[in-house]
Amino acid sequence: MKKLALLVVSAPLYAHGMAPFGLDWGEDVSQYGEVKRQGDGVRVETHTLPKPLSLANDYELYADTQHGLLKVTMVSYKYGLYDDNLNEDFNFIKQSLIDSGYQTTEFIANKMNSYQCVLQGTCSGKRWYGYMEDGTNVALEQLAKTRQDAYLKLTFKAPKLLQIEAEREDLKQLKQQDQMNSDRLAFD
Repeated sequence: MKKLALLVVSAPLYAHGMAPFGLDWGEDVSQYGEVKRQGDGVRVETHTLPKPLSLANDYELYADTQHGLLKVTMVSYKYGLYDDNLNEDFNFIKQSLIDSGYQTTEFIANKMNSYQCVLQGTCSGKRWYGYMEDGTNVALEQLAKTRQDAYLKLTFKAPKLLQIEAEREDLKQLKQQDQMNSDRLAFD
């Protein structure tokens, strides 16, 4: 099963600009399920993709009408909070991504505990972040919502989405600076 997961995760990543799971960045996501409007974009929840990951429970595809597919999120089936397979599958996916060309930007080796999950409502364990030379970013996380159940979450962002997010942040900072300048004038 793990070898199948390796092939499915890494196979589509060898071509420049391709999204994971047999998808292409910029493609129309409506062919994969019911389209739901979400702000400026659309979201599709699906259980099947051209090249699915064997441990996936479901996927969310995010797109906008101008740029098409921009983000893919996979959520695994549930594991026990202290299940050895949770760590084994995390490490296997992380290594598969590295082997397929992703470079590590950050690794956080937190351990999950049931006390933290109950108090915070959601808790996280290990987290790994990486990027591909084409600009695609990936985040792999161990998460839990209860004191018994945990899951893996794998999020890929297209280079175009990262550019859009950076432009939005710049615009937000400019607006804040304009507001501060306007507020200063109130005392002149």
